[in-house]
Amino acid sequence: MFNIKGMVIASEPMWRHTTFAAGGPADLFAVPADGKDLRSLLAAARREEKDVFILGGGSNILVADSGIRGLVVDTRLFNEYRVESAGDKGSGTGRETGSGKPVLDIGAGLPVSDAAWMSGSSGLGGLDFLFGMPGTVGGALWMNARCYDEEISEKILWIEAMDRSGRISRITMNKKEWGYKHSPFQTRNGGELTILRAAFSMSPGEPSALKTGMREKRDNRESKGHYKAPCAGSAFKNNRAFGAPSGVLIEKCGLKGLRIGGASVAPWHANIIINEGSAKAADIRRLLDEVAGKVAESTGFHMEPEVLPVGDW
Repeated sequence: MFNIKGMVIASEPMWRHTTFAAGGPADLFAVPADGKDLRSLLAAARREEKDVFILGGGSNILVADSGIRGLVVDTRLFNEYRVESAGDKGSGTGRETGSGKPVLDIGAGLPVSDAAWMSGSSGLGGLDFLFGMPGTVGGALWMNARCYDEEISEKILWIEAMDRSGRISRITMNKKEWGYKHSPFQTRNGGELTILRAAFSMSPGEPSALKTGMREKRDNRESKGHYKAPCAGSAFKNNRAFGAPSGVLIEKCGLKGLRIGGASVAPWHANIIINEGSAKAADIRRLLDEVAGKVAESTGFHMEPEVLPVGDW
């Protein structure tokens, strides 16, 4: 069915590929080596009428215990990293910036924290706020990753993406299409565009200062318990209309430590749901629903999950 340079595995357990460490097998799990491989995979899936799910770092998803039907494509080998000046020939960025700022061209499969550290260490500021965040550049773009009052969309020049027929297009930044934890890739082409790479406008900075700032951000995440147990980071989006962060609402409702099966609300941070070691995906989803329901019942506020359910639920 597949003739690619990368690899294809049958019945690959998805708990190995998610930060929740939960979830059943993917029927087929592929790691394309390049764009040609990806095009071949998409064409084969189309011929065989198989669904396709594009996996980033697995950090904001919850895969069903029954797994994922069809094909999962892991973009980890799309990990290019290069720095260009705004007017470099072939970069396609000179017109977009008009500023002479350095441009960072990054593959979608590069871990976003690595991209932040590599750029900051070489004196390029702009993505340093993402250091310590799990997931890939592509995943961060798809969800418009946000932290410390900054969003990745603020840095974008353009994004290259492939549709299911294998056509590649370059999408320039349009702020109207982006919002809080929202990108056009969640809806455009039925949500079926695969992000390949992106260019970011960077600002020159002092490497030592940037690295110090990044370490502080990582330490802040660590102090909040983001790395203590398998989780997806924040379980629910914040909403300013609520008058308080979602974690505060959850804590006021007395839900810290609430447990279903092997999943619990982290005792150190109410907006983190953790896998204590033996949680099924169903436990985690039931707990998400239970927390949202109790907060709505108590406060009238309906929190929106950040975690995306994936697979055969």
